[in-house]
Amino acid sequence: MTVLLVSTCAEPFSEAEFVAPLERIVRDAGTTVESYRLGTLNSVPEGVSHILLAGTTLQDDKYLKEIGAVEPLLGAGVPLLAVCSGMQLLAAACGGEIIAQREIGMVAVETLVENPLCAGRFEAFALHRHAVEPGARLEVLARSEGCAQVVRDRERPCWGVLFHPEVRNEQLVRSFLAL
Repeated sequence: MTVLLVSTCAEPFSEAEFVAPLERIVRDAGTTVESYRLGTLNSVPEGVSHILLAGTTLQDDKYLKEIGAVEPLLGAGVPLLAVCSGMQLLAAACGGEIIAQREIGMVAVETLVENPLCAGRFEAFALHRHAVEPGARLEVLARSEGCAQVVRDRERPCWGVLFHPEVRNEQLVRSFLAL
């Protein structure tokens, strides 16, 4: 099993906080990781079983100019989990809208629809200044008081989480890898 880990970080320094923890979770699960930056891939490499689209810092909004760069990832036909800024790109690529919505710190998340990633009510670490209006193609699976926190593409095996599971909800990433 090989996981493609795609960074939305403009600065390599930010990857230590947002990409490296996901890389560790994947490796701890006994899985191979191939890491790339968003916008550097024209297609998904052969043999990739899962894709993780990692988040970035509050100040970094350069990823907003790269919505089209997620198309090869979405079209790969393998399970994709988009985290924070990745979820925003997923939503925009699926006809949703990126909106201003700031959340910093622990948020209460309530699961609305049974799904393989999360269940019940749980705490998650949020660090974002944008959220999404998901549009018709994305189903909201869980939300906080302020916004959608977990979504699923109704047509493809793609999920998004607005919070950072690498901080406190590592089991969500492991559940994704089990898909």
